[in-house]
Amino acid sequence: MPRAGYNQTTAHSGGTTTETNTLGEGQERWAERFFVNVVWSWLGVIASFLTGFFLSPYIIRKLGEQRYGIWALAFAFIDYFTFFDFGFKSAIINFVSRFRGQNDRDSINEVVNTALYYFLGIAILLLTATWLISGQLHRFFKISPEYQAEFAVLVRIIGVGWSAAIALNVFVAGLEAFQRFKVQNHIAVLSLILRSGTSAVLLFFGYGLTAMGVAVMFSQFVSYGLTFLGFRRAFPALRISPSLVRRRMWKQLAQYGIHSFVAQLGAMLQNQGPPVLIGHFRTEAFVGYYTLPNRLLQYMVEMVTRIASVTTPNTAELLAQGKRDRIARLGVYLNRYCFALFVPLSLFLLIYGKALIELWVGPAFSMHAAPLLPAFVLMTSFGVAGQFNSVGILFGMAKHDTFAKAMVTEAVTTLIGMTLVLPRFGILGAAWVACGVAIANRGLVTPYLLCRNLELSLPRYLRAIYLVPVLLALPTAVLAYWMRNSWLPGKNWMELLMALAILSAQYYAVFFFTGFDREHRSMLQEWVTRRLQIRRARA
Repeated sequence: MPRAGYNQTTAHSGGTTTETNTLGEGQERWAERFFVNVVWSWLGVIASFLTGFFLSPYIIRKLGEQRYGIWALAFAFIDYFTFFDFGFKSAIINFVSRFRGQNDRDSINEVVNTALYYFLGIAILLLTATWLISGQLHRFFKISPEYQAEFAVLVRIIGVGWSAAIALNVFVAGLEAFQRFKVQNHIAVLSLILRSGTSAVLLFFGYGLTAMGVAVMFSQFVSYGLTFLGFRRAFPALRISPSLVRRRMWKQLAQYGIHSFVAQLGAMLQNQGPPVLIGHFRTEAFVGYYTLPNRLLQYMVEMVTRIASVTTPNTAELLAQGKRDRIARLGVYLNRYCFALFVPLSLFLLIYGKALIELWVGPAFSMHAAPLLPAFVLMTSFGVAGQFNSVGILFGMAKHDTFAKAMVTEAVTTLIGMTLVLPRFGILGAAWVACGVAIANRGLVTPYLLCRNLELSLPRYLRAIYLVPVLLALPTAVLAYWMRNSWLPGKNWMELLMALAILSAQYYAVFFFTGFDREHRSMLQEWVTRRLQIRRARA
């Protein structure tokens, strides 16, 4: 991560706020802030994973498979509400970050108010539509007669919460733009605990889906209230008034957001299209065989994408300050570190993946899903982990229009390729089609677009990212192969966990001293030392 600086001081006088940026100073403070924001984002991912891992079996036992399916189906339907922000959230993050870098409080208020009243209109339309069609949804989803009324009520309750989420999304985006990820993740974890704890208690006392829906809605409103307060604290100059709505600002947000919407459309086609095609050409079991490897990788992928959520506002801020050289370094180091972060898990899945899947879900999945792992591991390593921060930088620079078109092209090409190979080569052929197209687009086209905008050499950019992590991966791969074929074959969970721990420890230790930038290594060591000293002082 680049050693750029952004020092912020706030003085209050007569209700006014003065915010100043000291450029070229406090570089270690800027890098440390970036690192801390990433750590807090990761803690949110870990909390979500642990809660889902332990709570899901309890919910299934209490509700039963049918009602649990209704619960999941209702949320899956309402989750499409987020699609109707039409890219405005990413636009808010970009514009607020840039205006913050320019210390333009008036423009920030115009962005917030314009987006807020726009989102309110969208939320009212979505809530009205949900309320009207909820009673007829069971016809499309084939809900059993005894659960149709409960399903309709549940959809309406969740719809209220998600409509409010759309309306108040501007404050979530504002916190990201002000890089208050610690506050944001505190709120997210608190909401998660409140939602999960209340749901568990309600199930324990015999309540069902409707009560759980109310609990979710209540936790959401608590989260929204705290998010507003958090943004108000981060930006004391906030004003909420219809007089601050600007048609000109709405057009600017829409011009940025439409490209984000197109990119989101491409991502949705990539995620939802393959299972539909596989379900058409093969039996429903093969849909599960195909999606399982993605489930193994998704939480690690989310840790990478969370870093990109920190990258985007930082890029917009650096661009507003004219620090294009810092942006280039940001892309090199973050992509290198994310790729290296993913290497041990990739090697583990390549060597131990078949044993892991057989122990986890049985021999049938091991037979059909394990052969897909090499394709998914390569696609995720080079198409996501190694370049996702390039995507974040493109969004931060507002240069994501071509990338958005490339994402739709990737999705269409993938689906056409799968249509051709599925009848003859099955899901293995489909996996390699997805892998090849993703690496070509996100692994090559995406960094090319970034290098073109930053006037960088593509070969040098890719070499700076991949050379050291790949070279260091070779001895780790040899170690993994030797362990599996000698004293650690991975026959039980203990052996698998030991193998992953050994590979991770060996790779990260070597990378820390050879692939990690010396200044970043010193910063990390100083940060850890300081945190330990603070804890000792408190004790």
